Amino acid sequence: MKKAHFCIILYIFLIISIGTACQKSQSKTPASPIESYLSTDILPDSLSPANLIELQINSSGSTIYGFEYTANGASLHPTIIMLHGLPGNERNLDLTQNLRRAGYNIIYFNYRGSWGSQGTFSYQNALEDINAVINHISHPQNIQRLKIDTNKIALFGHSMGAGLAMINGLNNPKVKAISAVSIFNPYTIFKGMEAPINLAEFNQYLSTLGMLNCKPEEFSQEMISHLDNYNIEQFVAISRKPILVIDEHKNNIYLANHKKKKNLTYKIWDTDHAFTNKRIALSREIKNWLDLHLAN
Repeated sequence: MKKAHFCIILYIFLIISIGTACQKSQSKTPASPIESYLSTDILPDSLSPANLIELQINSSGSTIYGFEYTANGASLHPTIIMLHGLPGNERNLDLTQNLRRAGYNIIYFNYRGSWGSQGTFSYQNALEDINAVINHISHPQNIQRLKIDTNKIALFGHSMGAGLAMINGLNNPKVKAISAVSIFNPYTIFKGMEAPINLAEFNQYLSTLGMLNCKPEEFSQEMISHLDNYNIEQFVAISRKPILVIDEHKNNIYLANHKKKKNLTYKIWDTDHAFTNKRIALSREIKNWLDLHLAN
């Protein structure tokens, strides 16, 4: 075989070999997998599997009802208390199941006067109800039964629940971290030039919700009389606790003034009030943030 022919054949062989190697390399590169807590059911622990425990909690003489999604395994787990909005049609229980698979206990409950819980539904009562829940799950008689790591309790709130999470959590020494989605902030909504219009619209909306025990005008008046106690920006400015805020609106744009604080993560997403098209992204965002600020 002539040398020139041999060189051509060798060149062709090398080209084919390199192409084949590249194809094999590409075929071995997996697509980014969906995290297992979002896509794969867990194997139950043989001695202490994940479970659902119904809760009846005394709050200032009234019984409020809820339940705990306990995480898999017998160890004490970091625990998230879920705070629903007004009236709480979006319960975010998909997030609950996702976070439970990721190793977190989740507590869900209904405030006094809402969804079957006894008592009167008011903003101040709801803030107190959070304390009642935290005291209940951290009581020595309940820690082992509910598998609660009392040093790792966080609040998650949506809409009205987000405002409650910020106000209670930033002032409650038993809460380590706060995550809030689409914050309803009474201090900014019912202060200023637009307050009368906002108040009339709020009362009209509240009257349509069929809350178990709530008088709209009394609810609003009680909330307005305590507005100075609900100044979320003031609490954020002085707090060192980890705070995650994700809004779909700019009603809380004042938080951008505090973005240099290392403990605050503030984002605005392009979605609706219920984050309808962002459920997987929301689960991932919250889980990753909790892993950084609560689980460790």
